[in-house]
Amino acid sequence: MIGDLRTDALHQALADTPIEDDTLLGMLILAFGGDNVTVDSGSDLRGDDRQAICRTLTEGGVLTADRDLLRQAARNMLIGVLSCRENRSQSGVFARIAGEAIGASLRLPNMATEEFLSCLSRGALETVARAESVNIAPRAKDTRARMVTRFKDGTFVYPGALFRLTPEELAASAEQRHGPSGWVGPATGDDGESGEDEADTGFDNDELGEREAA
Repeated sequence: MIGDLRTDALHQALADTPIEDDTLLGMLILAFGGDNVTVDSGSDLRGDDRQAICRTLTEGGVLTADRDLLRQAARNMLIGVLSCRENRSQSGVFARIAGEAIGASLRLPNMATEEFLSCLSRGALETVARAESVNIAPRAKDTRARMVTRFKDGTFVYPGALFRLTPEELAASAEQRHGPSGWVGPATGDDGESGEDEADTGFDNDELGEREAA
């Protein structure tokens, strides 16, 4: 019964108690280290590793206010959780959106390699070759070799490997966002507008517009 009472009190406090951003970040990290959370990680991070990360923030049973510790713990936890691998660790579009938010596409390696290019269909290979002004050879093997030579001292990133969502994925995401959901969004006031004002967001309207445009 104590567990039920604690859980209800915790949820009530989370729902309506003002929480500082640093504290909220720390609590999100702790949530990923919970015993009831299972993560198919795309890295080598296991459940006990996630809990080890949480212990760095909770010395003496108190959540730290050290921002450097919180930031590093958040990075480590996100590395262990977010994955774009095509296996059971796949996080879905949210990992792609997260990657786009921090410019992860700029960290993609040179894909003008025999190993990668051989994974493309002939049509896809010839499309990217034309886009990069590489002459098409009668044999796909030779076209791949020309692509490798073309980017011997450069970097080729296959457009389909970028983190940004495709128009089709954006449309599907929008459909899901506006469809039936158990989450009703931010609390609204009597006038039907969000309870958050411009000062609460930390950005002014011009800054928000620039972020959306980016």
